Amino acid sequence: MPYAQRILELSRRYRDYTASNLSELVKIKSPSLGEKEVAKKLVEQMKTARFDEVAIDGLGNVIGRIGRGRRIIAFDGHIDTVEVGNAANWSFDPFCGDIRDGYVYGRGAADQKGGVASMVTAGRILKELGFDRDFTIYFVGSVMEEDCDGLCWKYIIEEDGIRPEL
Repeated sequence: MPYAQRILELSRRYRDYTASNLSELVKIKSPSLGEKEVAKKLVEQMKTARFDEVAIDGLGNVIGRIGRGRRIIAFDGHIDTVEVGNAANWSFDPFCGDIRDGYVYGRGAADQKGGVASMVTAGRILKELGFDRDFTIYFVGSVMEEDCDGLCWKYIIEEDGIRPEL
């Protein structure tokens, strides 16, 4: 079976897995500077998906790695959210994480915990396929994007020493 077709098949198989991981992330309130608990949950998810290495850096970014190749690629999704605002404007609990009709409901589901949950699934798929190309792939759950966009990557580049090509 062609590689791309196998990836598509696995992504469909892990649809509920992705939704479940997203639901868990949404249930954790994580405003900027308050990401500690959601970061711990993301670390747990990446470890369960068998990432090669997972750590929380000095700023609080979650950095998962797959591979040890010369070429470096990074994917980023922020794990902080804006506040709920007026709770009376919500028709459901913003931290419910309910899965209904093919959607996950709650604060951060679209911006941007959905992308983060998808990265966990992508990592799991790469591990399952035995990814062994000449790449290092970093999957980052970054902090403080809502308030200080760019600060997280300044830290990753200057302090963690990770300089992705893409």
